[in-house]
Amino acid sequence: MRLYILGAGCSRNYSQGETEITGLKSPLDDDFFKMAKRLLSHKQMDRLFWMRLENLLQDLTRLYGDNNQNLCFGRGKENKLSVLGNSCLGLEKVMTEFYIRQELFERPIYEYGWQGISTSRGYRRLFTLIELIARTFEEALKGPSCEVHKSLAKRVKEEDQVFSYNYDLLIDHALRDEGKLTDEGYELTFNRVNDEGQWQSPEVNESKVKLLKLHGSLNWIRCSICGSNLLLRRNKIGRWSTSLPISCPKCHSKEQYMQRLIVPPLQAKNYADPAISYLWFKARRALRLAQEIVIIGYSLPPTDFAAEALLRVGIPHGKRNSIPISIINPDPKVVERFSQIFNPQKIVSYPSIETFFERA
Repeated sequence: MRLYILGAGCSRNYSQGETEITGLKSPLDDDFFKMAKRLLSHKQMDRLFWMRLENLLQDLTRLYGDNNQNLCFGRGKENKLSVLGNSCLGLEKVMTEFYIRQELFERPIYEYGWQGISTSRGYRRLFTLIELIARTFEEALKGPSCEVHKSLAKRVKEEDQVFSYNYDLLIDHALRDEGKLTDEGYELTFNRVNDEGQWQSPEVNESKVKLLKLHGSLNWIRCSICGSNLLLRRNKIGRWSTSLPISCPKCHSKEQYMQRLIVPPLQAKNYADPAISYLWFKARRALRLAQEIVIIGYSLPPTDFAAEALLRVGIPHGKRNSIPISIINPDPKVVERFSQIFNPQKIVSYPSIETFFERA
């Protein structure tokens, strides 16, 4: 069984985008806020989300902006967005700082004996950032199926498995278009799915390929009332967003909010959600069956402790010394990182995915 591991660099290959925003690409950690700035400069946001964005931008300006930005924050949209161009901003860094702010510096307010977590400013900013991630990806990846992912999907054979650390749906669409992925392939149980604007029961036919999205997915949502897992089969955010209340198709509760089933990009990521932790359990079992590993656009960042632990725990020591590894990444430092886990003599590196397709 060949195991494919996909990271953000794989999605960066998307070149069929139909967005009208010049320079907008699938974001990486270090340029997310610059990409979000392009989006917000050219697209109108609904009023409720923009109000939340203004609060986020004001906090970012206070934390990372200069004094002039603080003094004139209320003067025009472009001035409000200017902090997003700050080169010191990284998505993981900012989200981690808001999380720390919530955990250490904002005491919870108790109402009628219950802790009011929604009153935490850090929590609200994290919620807004997650929705901004979804909208940035939706616009950047708007268009037909990715040709690179389609070529990859054709190579994925029955019984192969794919691990993805990406929130986007590029590999999902490619595998589904090839007839290799069904709802069952995610290894999660969904109560309802939505493909063409209508909620329905999920497919029960077996999937030829398993796709484990270990950081969650932008089209996985959860009812905050009944806890049902819902799947937007094709759409990333649907005709609504998690900032607007809708009716749950399972419990029919109205005027409540959906939650995105993703692992936020914090430095110390939280994998406690039962659905997410189950996927990591399945990933460990899949690693024991892998006879070859192909790593595309995933750099094994130093702070991705869980991903490294998965490779070390999931693959027995003797097998780590003998299993063939293909790494598609132009950065030679990435090979060095994986060489600390696997036998360097078994690693073959490729500067681009096109080179991998030609030689492998």
